[in-house]
Amino acid sequence: MLCYITRPDSVIMEVEVDAKANGEDCLNKVCRKLGIIETDYFGLQFSGGKGENLWLNLRNRISQQMDNLTPCRLRLRVKFFVEPHLILQEQTRHLFFLHIKQEIHSRQLQMSPEQAEELSALLAQAEFGDYNQNTAEYCYTQLCGEEPSQATINSIITRHRALEGLSAASTEYQALQLVSTLEHYGVEWHWARDGEGQKLAVGVGPEGISVCKQDFSLINRVTYPIIQIATQSGKNVYLTITKETTNSVVLLFKLVSTRAASGLYRAITETHAFYRCDTVTNAVMMQYSRDFKGHLASLFLNENISLGKKYIFDIRRTSKEVYDHARRTLYNAGYVDFLSRAGQRSPSHSPVKSSEGGASCDSCQQSRNLQEKLQRLREALLCMLCCEEQIDSAFCPCGHMVCCQNCANQLESCPVCRSEVDHIQHVYLPTCASLLNLAVSESTHLAVHRGLSTHNCPSKDYSTDEKLCHT
Repeated sequence: MLCYITRPDSVIMEVEVDAKANGEDCLNKVCRKLGIIETDYFGLQFSGGKGENLWLNLRNRISQQMDNLTPCRLRLRVKFFVEPHLILQEQTRHLFFLHIKQEIHSRQLQMSPEQAEELSALLAQAEFGDYNQNTAEYCYTQLCGEEPSQATINSIITRHRALEGLSAASTEYQALQLVSTLEHYGVEWHWARDGEGQKLAVGVGPEGISVCKQDFSLINRVTYPIIQIATQSGKNVYLTITKETTNSVVLLFKLVSTRAASGLYRAITETHAFYRCDTVTNAVMMQYSRDFKGHLASLFLNENISLGKKYIFDIRRTSKEVYDHARRTLYNAGYVDFLSRAGQRSPSHSPVKSSEGGASCDSCQQSRNLQEKLQRLREALLCMLCCEEQIDSAFCPCGHMVCCQNCANQLESCPVCRSEVDHIQHVYLPTCASLLNLAVSESTHLAVHRGLSTHNCPSKDYSTDEKLCHT
């Protein structure tokens, strides 16, 4: 089955999957092509028969959700927005930025004139580069809905000039930081009507549900702690909330179709679980319905049969679990420098030319080899669970040492051999600081032994940790 996937930058990708493939198979293929590991932030969207935007359920078959339309036309979209500093991959951050660009042009994000000026300059820097009066274009009108004055244009130009030399990736990161402070960041909008027929924009976000008019002006805000229950019946979604007087009030939202109502119901439950819970409970993860054939099979054959089973929710990880999963995956893939020393220049592996004969410096090469060994030792001493603290605990009686004390205290069985833990013994291993001193003393000994104590290495080619043989 051929699927056409439209990315946030309007580029269409072709993905071929099995005719009985689930939505997750298609999303994983798209993310693999884009080099994205943080797949839990994304989803695949399609348009329903009445123009409603629907999320493809990743745990169910695509053919059952798309009415057997071939080829399937889907949109790759960000489903769960997080703070920019929690995004570990630059590819993921770029897709977040492209998605945000579409939303700010549709004026779904409300901002002040000062924020619009700064964001206009950042968007121009990301798209056109350094300021040039012949090519610079600004989107202030799309952000605020009004024509900018000459003073506003001059202010935007000043801000744009101040960004000179900033790379596209850094500019996108700053833009995401600014947008993440706006009120409706990460809010998914659904169009509905209330009991009196008034058209509403229902926004489901990290903190709760915002009920707005068509121009996104706020009518009511419902936080998650006061929601007792959310239910769906046909085209209607009901929210039972608790007021300060301890009386319950039921809010009614009428949507254009049953599938749109299911989408709002799913969004409320999944968004609450993703942002507010420590883990996704089985009651949410394993909730399913059956078609008629599956219902008959469960009655006459086996109640636990999987025939005709359709999962209602496809969320499997919370925001904390997504971050931990991505961090461990990147760590296991060898991106240790990216995770532990973000923003620092990675050590150079090119040979350094000496000032005398242009040959490579032997003592410098020895020092670099020691540095590589030291880095491997640092990696070996990191906790296998959190990948942040050093190993300082041993499981008894099996004796395996793979965790820091904080992680070890949360385990009942050894993660290596699965044997039951009787108690945890604190151990003392060489610290990275002592290993660094050992490497420094070893490299100095090698330099003196080879008679190279009078040799000077150009320090400009080294970072602080690499200046081991400079005398």
